[in-house]
Amino acid sequence: MNSLRIVFHNVNHSPQQTHLVLEQCAAAEVDIVCLQEPWYGSIRPIPSASPAGPADRTEDNMLYGTQLHPAWRLIEARKDARVVCHVSRRLVNAFITLDPVVNHRDCMLLAVRLDANHDPTNILNIYNDTRNSAVAYLADIVQRLPDIDVAGGDYNTHSEVWDPAYPRRDSAERVGELLDLQVALGLRLLSPVGVQTHFPHHGASPTVINLVWVPNDRNPDLYRIHVEGRDRGLSDHAIISVVIPTGEWSYKGQPTIAPKSEAEQEFITSVRDGLHAAFPPQPSVASVGNLRRVVDTVFDCILNAWNAHARPATICTKTCQWWDASCTAARDKLETAHDRLTQVRVEEPRLVPAARAAVKRAYRHLKSTVRVRRRKHFDERIEQVASEQR
Repeated sequence: MNSLRIVFHNVNHSPQQTHLVLEQCAAAEVDIVCLQEPWYGSIRPIPSASPAGPADRTEDNMLYGTQLHPAWRLIEARKDARVVCHVSRRLVNAFITLDPVVNHRDCMLLAVRLDANHDPTNILNIYNDTRNSAVAYLADIVQRLPDIDVAGGDYNTHSEVWDPAYPRRDSAERVGELLDLQVALGLRLLSPVGVQTHFPHHGASPTVINLVWVPNDRNPDLYRIHVEGRDRGLSDHAIISVVIPTGEWSYKGQPTIAPKSEAEQEFITSVRDGLHAAFPPQPSVASVGNLRRVVDTVFDCILNAWNAHARPATICTKTCQWWDASCTAARDKLETAHDRLTQVRVEEPRLVPAARAAVKRAYRHLKSTVRVRRRKHFDERIEQVASEQR
């Protein structure tokens, strides 16, 4: 991949709209969703003895926060923020941070390092209220900000620059402050002029207040933007999709070999065979030079075996690190039992009770296998963490 797909959208404090947008964006394989005016409220009851921090708990022992989704990783700067980001869990290699220079409830600067050899991609998510709070704040710290790769959100500002048809424009001072900020950041307007992005619920005329800005020194042909004003769900703001250029990166995780797998056994065999072929029964290590050559050869044998057998891991929301061959075998037995039941229903109805019993046994076996394997996996992880922290 050499680009990043980002969505900017104001969800009007609606949990239903948030869930809808995250579902749609997951299906469309969007990489990052930048939301403005997210919903915050009571999520579920929590026991009074729960270790949840005071910022996450209401007085009536309810967990307080915003919408979550299994396909997305929530990035928030604070509770009751007016901007949040959701990063797709498919970005397994990405290192995500919030730039500490930006510390305001109305804006956040997300730094996404897609590859260890890349500079981070800096994404500025903004909700600008009627007092121009976000713009004024960013203007005060603009000299301390890194280069911005894309900035977008709800600017709540009317201007003939991007909305020439709208009759009621904001003051020249407010518009000037916004434009001056973009100049200081080295950004240009990517949003198409005159394409409406706000459709007020109370029936007022549609306007253009949701904007996206990108660096003015980069090839404009590398950027794409789409403003979806019709299929916007419960919100009165358009869903804005942007594609920005990046360096080469991949959704796949680092090459790996599953523990106790067939590939691991083949890897060990390859290392052993390589060492047998490379060395006599008693290799000479009498001198520093010989020892160095032996070590280099051992390393090369291991590296060649690794490259031959390791495969990039594809991580998704359904990935289970504890799953192994025993779980696969138990699942296959259950599928075979189901297939047998389907077959005897047609060909030998008198055997249906026995086939159903076989399905139940296979199902119980699968549950038992999964339970044992999960317990063993987490026991191993606990022991590993404990030994590493000694």
